[in-house]
Amino acid sequence: MNTQLAFAFGMLAMVAITMLVVIVVGIVKVIRHDKQFKNIKEEVGFIHRHISDTERSIYSEISETRNKFDQHIDELKRELQAYTDSRIDKTLGTTGSKQIIKS
Repeated sequence: MNTQLAFAFGMLAMVAITMLVVIVVGIVKVIRHDKQFKNIKEEVGFIHRHISDTERSIYSEISETRNKFDQHIDELKRELQAYTDSRIDKTLGTTGSKQIIKS
């Protein structure tokens, strides 16, 4: 009976040690994965900020380009109107004085 009891305690000790090793390995893996998760979360935050900054920069450039385009169009309109007015004045023979054409 003494041998059987010693064998049973030996087996229980081996099972307990095995369970303890599995628990420790599991905890280590959980801690390692937690660190990786935090690093990935920081990287995702950095990428998100970078995308937001880039998006803002692109929208700013688009806005500036559109404003320049609008200014250029307005300038061309003024030049075209002035040219058309001068042609009309020349055709009508009123080059010396400005007249408003009423429609």
